Amino acid sequence: MEQEPALCQAILFSDYVIREKGTDRLSIINSFNKLYFPHFPCLTPPFFLSIFLTHLRGKIVSLDITARVEDPHSGHVLASCSGKIGFPVDGPSIEETTILDLTLPVTPFLVSQQGIYSVVILVNNEKIGERILPVLLLPPSFGVHSVLKPPPAPLQ
Repeated sequence: MEQEPALCQAILFSDYVIREKGTDRLSIINSFNKLYFPHFPCLTPPFFLSIFLTHLRGKIVSLDITARVEDPHSGHVLASCSGKIGFPVDGPSIEETTILDLTLPVTPFLVSQQGIYSVVILVNNEKIGERILPVLLLPPSFGVHSVLKPPPAPLQ
């Protein structure tokens, strides 16, 4: 029987993600659904993508994960990040109900104009998920200081 493709159950945006060492739980800090800026062009702050994959099964040696921020009108890729996950060769098979939670850092990228951008997730070069990332002009009622304040230095 042919294996069905992996599914991406969720794509979350956040300022920080902490993985607890003992429990392997994620703390997703300052999650958001939109980015606001006082003017364009602008440089985004760094942020994290947390993705949740399921429907993987059987013996998997490795997975290549790629995330791209794209302009859906032109197809231009504004940012891209990737990683490779290896699994022990002698490890158990992956159950179909297993959910892998993965975190990818997105480095700052230039946005030339406001709009609705797409974040696309690829596993082994196959598109498995997508969600929108609205990048909008800051409304006058919002405080500029909270949006543009640089994040604190990472904990050592």
